[in-house]
Amino acid sequence: MLCDKCNKNQATVHMKQIVNGSSAEMNLCQDCATALDSPISIEAIFNGLLGSYLSSERQKNQRNEDTCEACGMTTTEFKSSGGKLGCANCYNTFISNLKPILTNVQSGLRHEGKFPTKSGRIMFQEREVGRLRELMQKSIEEENFEEAARIRDEVRLLETAKNDEVSDIL
Repeated sequence: MLCDKCNKNQATVHMKQIVNGSSAEMNLCQDCATALDSPISIEAIFNGLLGSYLSSERQKNQRNEDTCEACGMTTTEFKSSGGKLGCANCYNTFISNLKPILTNVQSGLRHEGKFPTKSGRIMFQEREVGRLRELMQKSIEEENFEEAARIRDEVRLLETAKNDEVSDIL
């Protein structure tokens, strides 16, 4: 480790000073350490405090950065990797950064998969009917019967449309 003052010689004297909870450290060579008028110089205190302040600010910025608990990937690493995730847990960690990317790439945040051209609408309608039936059941359990009736009517419309399309395909 080089001397913090001259940056030429090997540091052999290590000074650490704590003032009001902030620590200042200096690593000096023998010549620079003997050149100090007193064991504590104003310049050393100022440089040490400034250095410790800057390192604490750097640490604060790193703490504000999202970090995946599973693999340790940070937001900076995620962005520099071109949006590649380190593990499955990264999806939840970086969701705020992923939302704009996913909405540009696909129609929404949830991947729906691909459907065959002819029967794709039927498969989509079947999924939608299943989702609506679950919502209707929740509405019934919550005794929100008006909402359940509205959902029931929507399910009936989808089922009749699906039956019409199936007969058209056959």
